[in-house]
Amino acid sequence: MRRPQKPFPATVRDPKSGTPRPESPGRESVHPDFRENNKQKKKTKMKYMHTITVRETQAALLYRNGVFERTLAPGKQRLFGFGYEVRIHDKRWKEMQIQGQEFMTADKAQLRASAFVKYRIADALLFESVSDNPAYAIYTAAQLALRDAIGALGVEDALDRGKDLSPDLTAKVVAEAAALGVEVGKVAVKDMGVGGDLKKVFADVLSARSQSLVTLEKARAEAAAIRTLSNAARVFETNPALLKLKFLQALEKSEGGFAQPYMLGNAGNWLDFLKT
Repeated sequence: MRRPQKPFPATVRDPKSGTPRPESPGRESVHPDFRENNKQKKKTKMKYMHTITVRETQAALLYRNGVFERTLAPGKQRLFGFGYEVRIHDKRWKEMQIQGQEFMTADKAQLRASAFVKYRIADALLFESVSDNPAYAIYTAAQLALRDAIGALGVEDALDRGKDLSPDLTAKVVAEAAALGVEVGKVAVKDMGVGGDLKKVFADVLSARSQSLVTLEKARAEAAAIRTLSNAARVFETNPALLKLKFLQALEKSEGGFAQPYMLGNAGNWLDFLKT
């Protein structure tokens, strides 16, 4: 018959001297190996647990061993086990710049235009699973929409309506973006201008328009002056006294006044003019 083993006397260290001493009576004695096993179990448990915090502005997709499991809710999440992968996407609005490039108008002119796209992720799983580069797909869709919109207009119409193309551009991009899990808020033209040799042509056209406006204004001023003189002649014809008064006012306003000598032709005729 096997003799029962005595329990291993548990010891503790004195907090002041550091020397080992027996535990106080009445306290359950625990074998050191048992304590070590408990520590190992806690470490193993912590090793199997993963903690992740998801913000309200984020969409977190949980995969395990490469297979999608669920979308994590905002807040602190604990996962137990191995093989987990969490992919996080920002759900806030973003702006994508469409770099300036030249587009052909309906009248075969070259226009250089740039635009921007305002978008955000609406369905993170669709955004991640449909295309390997959804941002580039949206960029291409906006670029093609801008090309089609400018190509349907003449150069002058495109320049005049450049800022009003936003509704048409947005409508063309929204459907394609929705298939990628993206919500498009706005697509708008940022800058538009002529390129190449058209710059000089438009500069000449603007210069000619300015000169024609100046000439027109001069002609209008001359016509107004002629009408004024014609009206004054009719008034003087019906009222000779006003003509005499105007003559005397002109003499008074001259540099020498009435004392200034003037060569007005036959003096007798002017004296008769003033007497009548």
